[in-house]
Formats: sequence, C-alpha cells, structure tokens
Amino acid sequence: MIHASRPSTLQTIGEFGLIRALEQHCHHLRSDVLQGIGDDAAILRTTPNEALIVSTDLAIEGIHFDLSFESFQDVGYRTAVANISDMAAMGATPKFLLVGLAVPPSTAVKSLKDLYRGFKEPCRRYNISMVGGDTSSSQSGLFLCMTILGQVKTNHALKRSGAKVGDHVYVTGTLGDSKAGLQILQRRATQKNPNAPQPYESFLIKRHLRPTPRPAMGQQLAKSRWAHGAIDISDGLSGDIQHLCKASGVGVELWASQLPISRQCATYAKAYGHSSIELALEGGEDYELLFTVSPRHQQTMAKLSRTFKTPLTCIGEIRPRSFGLKLKSEGGISRSIAKHSYDHFSKKPIR
Repeated sequence: MIHASRPSTLQTIGEFGLIRALEQHCHHLRSDVLQGIGDDAAILRTTPNEALIVSTDLAIEGIHFDLSFESFQDVGYRTAVANISDMAAMGATPKFLLVGLAVPPSTAVKSLKDLYRGFKEPCRRYNISMVGGDTSSSQSGLFLCMTILGQVKTNHALKRSGAKVGDHVYVTGTLGDSKAGLQILQRRATQKNPNAPQPYESFLIKRHLRPTPRPAMGQQLAKSRWAHGAIDISDGLSGDIQHLCKASGVGVELWASQLPISRQCATYAKAYGHSSIELALEGGEDYELLFTVSPRHQQTMAKLSRTFKTPLTCIGEIRPRSFGLKLKSEGGISRSIAKHSYDHFSKKPIR
C-alpha cells in the first residue's frame, strides 16, 4: 500500500526550518543589498562608504515574556536590548528605533507609559532615537514588533559567515545568568508567599530583566577588523555557535573548563541541583557577543577587555567542518554539542 506523505507543519520543521523555507522567496533584486536574510541583520549599502544595518524582532506575551512576574517597564527594556544586541553583533552603531504595538483595549494607559519608559532607558544610554511605529488593538495579549536601524562602514560589518579554521572563539561577559534568573522568577511566581530572594538570586534576576548589550565592543571589533565571525547570544551558546559554524562552513571545539560562569550562577546551580555548564550552553537572552579572531590577537583581546572593562574569555577553537561541533569536558572527554536553544515551533519549547 502506498501512503501519501503527511504535509510538513511548523512543528515538524521548526523555527529554523521555516526560515530556510522562506529564504528562497527573499530575492535580492538590488545590487545595494549586501546581506539579506541569514544573519543578525540585513546590510544595505547607502553610499560607497556607508551601509545601513536593519533588524526587526517580535516580542509576544506568553512566548517572550510573562507579565505575571515582569513589569511593563521590564518588557520594554528587554525588547529594546534584544534589538540593540543585533546591532552589536553586526558591529554597527544603533541609530533609530520604530515600535509596532498591538495591545488589548483594557490595558491601563499607565502600563503603556511604563512600557515606553523601558524602551527609552537603553535608548538614552546608547543615543538611539525612537522615531515612530504603529499601533493596533489585540484580542489576546501584548504584541510588540521593533525595528532598529544602525550604521557601519561598508565592508566592515561583522557577519556569522567569516569564521576561519584556527581562530580562537571568544565570548563577552558570563553565560547562563539570564536563564537562571528566569527560572528563579518562574519558581517564585508559583509560590504564595516567597521569601526575599537571596543575594545571588537578586543578581541573576537582574541579569535576566536588565541584560547588558555590547554595542561598543562590537563597533570596535568591526572598526579594527579583528573579528572574522560574530553573533550575539540570544538563543543560547549551543544554538548560536551552530548558527555561526554553519554560516562559516566550519566546525568547533569548545572547552567546558573555560566557559565563563558567574559566581552567582554557580551558586544557584549548586543550590538547585543544576549543571552550570548546561545553563551556560542552553541559556538564551544573555545578549553577550560570541566571535572568532586569529590566535595572534590574544594579547590584543586582553587589552580590549581592560579597555571596555568587560570580561573576554577564549572558550574554544574553530576546526574544519569535518571535525563537527564538540564540547571538551574538564576531564578531556569530547562530546557532540546538542542544540538546546529555544525554537518557537518546537513541541517542547525550552523557555
């Protein structure tokens, strides 16, 4: 008997399968499109020496945020930072922001003012102008669509596709803090009378609700041309390193002993029986930069870390594609890196 194949659904192909399916419809009809779909942002040449960097992101109640334990101001801040981080990943200077908003009519005006206070907080810090957007009613929660525009010198933009065999892999800051903070917030939301958070919990909650993007670091990496490949950690290290390696056609060996894990995250992991290494691998929304540079720039990276007062840690090495993507444990045993990052259409989303 011949069985007709079942049609593919978003649940079976996943978020990134959908992106690949849609990519064929994104034709570059103009020569000034230097990079379209497939990176953290599009690169559009505006003059012989300058390029416009454009990115857009959705934030949907119940998917990206939960108003039972996040304030409207928190949501505004985090949504703006997610977009600013895309600019950082491209080495661009963020300039302008537009916000599309769909909201239930019953929403208090004060709540929306708080939302915009959240938008404005990082915008003021990074000298970004909010220049418009659109509004609509919603019958099922708060929907946000933010578009950010930045600028970079032509041919200086950072891309996922530039990593070279032999490069060292670096990451800014620490990993896993945001995921740990989210887990703490989710746990506390189920408790009737939660105790005051421990100091390490307060630190991790803040790291989730007030993440720090790295635009200045990205701009310096683009200006100096040191970084070969770059991406921001929004989906989780295990997923984002796979995006970078796939775009560059390379493999990678990450070193578990070198993953930068904060003292607070390590304390949390021990207290609740979690693996701090897995938190670092799986945790999204840290908005740190992940990039590759030639090993000859080791001292330069140390100096860069001091200049920007930002930890920079070498966590691995780019290998040939045939090597695959592997994590070397502290005991020297290697295993394949499983992709545990968030997928919007997964049967069991990580978040």
